[in-house]
Amino acid sequence: MNKYFLIISTVCAMLFGPGLPRSTGASVVVDRVVAVVNDEIITLSDLQREDQKKGGAARNEHMVLEDLIDRKLQLAAAKRSGVDVTDPELAEALTEIMKRNSMDRKQFDVELAKDGLTYNEYRSELREQITLSRVFNKYVRSGLILDEAELRAYYERNQKLYAQPEEIRVRQIFIRQPDNETPSQAAAVKERARTAYERARKGEDFVSLVRELSESENAAEGGDLGFMRRDHALPEIEQATRSLKPGEIAGPLPFASGYHIIRLEEVRTPVTPFDRVKDEIQSTLYQQKLENTYRTWLQTLRSDSHIENRL
Repeated sequence: MNKYFLIISTVCAMLFGPGLPRSTGASVVVDRVVAVVNDEIITLSDLQREDQKKGGAARNEHMVLEDLIDRKLQLAAAKRSGVDVTDPELAEALTEIMKRNSMDRKQFDVELAKDGLTYNEYRSELREQITLSRVFNKYVRSGLILDEAELRAYYERNQKLYAQPEEIRVRQIFIRQPDNETPSQAAAVKERARTAYERARKGEDFVSLVRELSESENAAEGGDLGFMRRDHALPEIEQATRSLKPGEIAGPLPFASGYHIIRLEEVRTPVTPFDRVKDEIQSTLYQQKLENTYRTWLQTLRSDSHIENRL
């Protein structure tokens, strides 16, 4: 972060007229007030320094000024309510920062200088940040409670957020194709599959047809393949079921091993159980409530204060 000041040094030796004293050399600070917050001011140089902290020209200067106003209001609230940071606490925080970064005081000063900061300037900024954190905790974070009913209500309103991939349940009639079959055998197998499909299409009980005709291992159980993710099914079955409604039939679907006549039994979109997403919901709702409470608090601070934006 670059530190800079809008200071123009001038040396004036002008005689304004008879009897007027000669002026001496002086430093003239080129600055102006861009905002008044109760009995405090924010200057153009304050605004520019803050903009530099945020990378310079990264945000609209009006937004940067609004942030500065909010900060002034929060620091004033901290002062009114006795929220502060003692020197020992600040020293402990600085020691911890240097320790975390494996630096001694000399190394720390060198790194600060790279950002255009002195140790005392950094110390002052850190005190302010800790104060802001504490006053935020006092007026915003403390007292925020989420009960089970709120979490469940959010879960019920947002089922789509917790939906799992679509699943299908299918029954099949499988007509096996023998190895090394002759053309006539192949034709006979194909005809058997076509006949099975027509009987099913015309309304014969599908489970009965499975038990009568199917050569699959689960024929005795009615050919039920159970639930599977649609996108994990064999491509031919996945594609065929796309155009089916529950109770409708497709086939015969040719495979290397034989023909499948399938009936779509059920389609479902499972939802992740509440207990598995409870912590995620709590985090989401807590953050929402935190942000809303913070905005409301800032609005209250602003409405109770005298603010002039002169930018």
